[in-house]
Amino acid sequence: MREEINLEEIIIQKDNNFYCAFPDIIKLSNRNLAVVYREAERRQEGTCHLDSSSRAVLARSLDGGLSWKREGIVYNDEDGIQDPSIAKLRDGTLIANFFKWQVMKEEPFRHQVKGTFLISSKDNGKSWDNLIQIPNEEYSLLATSDATVELPTGRLLVPVYGNLPGEGSGSLAAISDDKGISWHLSTMAFDPLQNMDFVEPALALLPDGTILCMLRVEKIEQYLWQTYSTDGGETWSAPRRTPIWGFPPHLLVLEDGRLLCSYGYRRPPYGIRACLSEDGGKTWDLQNEIIIRNNGIHRDLGYPSSVELQGGKIFTAYYFHDLDHENGVRYIAGSIYEV
Repeated sequence: MREEINLEEIIIQKDNNFYCAFPDIIKLSNRNLAVVYREAERRQEGTCHLDSSSRAVLARSLDGGLSWKREGIVYNDEDGIQDPSIAKLRDGTLIANFFKWQVMKEEPFRHQVKGTFLISSKDNGKSWDNLIQIPNEEYSLLATSDATVELPTGRLLVPVYGNLPGEGSGSLAAISDDKGISWHLSTMAFDPLQNMDFVEPALALLPDGTILCMLRVEKIEQYLWQTYSTDGGETWSAPRRTPIWGFPPHLLVLEDGRLLCSYGYRRPPYGIRACLSEDGGKTWDLQNEIIIRNNGIHRDLGYPSSVELQGGKIFTAYYFHDLDHENGVRYIAGSIYEV
C-alpha cells in the first residue's frame, strides 16, 4: 500500500513576478537550512524553462524550515542559469553547481547548452566566487541537476549528462582530485543502441563507500534506473531498472542507514513522492511508497530534494504551481514529515 503521511506544507519562495523552480536543499547546521533554486521573470506569453533572465538564488531558514527568507543571488550573467544544486564540503566550503543556457533572441525557441559550472562560498553562502567550468571533452552538451559529492579522500564528483554526437545521451561523473583545478569524466550509463537516454543523474555516498547513482531515463519509459561504483567513481556497474516510476530523482542517506529517494510524479495524480531502501538501493519498498503531494494539476512540478532534520523528520523541497494550468505561478515549497 502507498503510505499517506501527516505532513506540514511550507512556502519557501513565492512571487507573482517570478517563475521559481528546480530547488536543491542542504542542512548547514541543526536548524540552518539553505535552498538554491532557479528564478526567472514571468512573461506574458506563459511559463518557460528556457530564459536568459534566469539566475541561481539562495533562500535560508534559521528555524528548521518553518520560515524562509530570500537571501540573494548565487550567480547571474547574460546566460540563462538552470538546475542549481548545493553541497557542503568537509572544510565548510559551499559548492553550487548548475548549467548555463545560451538563449537566442527568439527565446524560448532557440538555445544551446554552454556547459556545467561550479561556484564556491567560504562564508556560509553570503558571497560567491571562483567560477569553474567542467570541460566538455567530446560531449556537445554537458548539463547537471544534482549536487556535488565529496569522498573521504577529498575527491569531488559532479553528476552530469551529455550528448555524444550522433550517439544519444548518457550520464557521467565529472571527477576532480584537486578541488576543481582539473577534471576527467567517467561514463555511468550510456545506451549505444540509442533506445534510452540516461539523464539527470543523482549521487549518494553510502556508508560502505559505495557510490550509488539514480538516473532518469527518456524515450521509452519513465522508471528510474540505477548504477553504482566501488572505486571512487572511475567505473560503474551496468545500469538496471528499479520499480520506481517518477523523475528526476534525489538520494539521501538517513542517519539510521536507510536510503530515501524522492522524485516528481508527473502523471495523474501529479505530485511528489518518495521511497525507502533498507539495503543500499538493492531493493526499494515501493509497496509503502510515500505520497508527499498528490494535488498537482499538471506535470510542471517536482525536482525534489531532501534533508533530515533533528528528531528524524524529513524536509523535502520541490517546486509546485498554482491552479491555472498555463499561467499559474510556479513557486518553491517544502514538506516536513516522518518516515
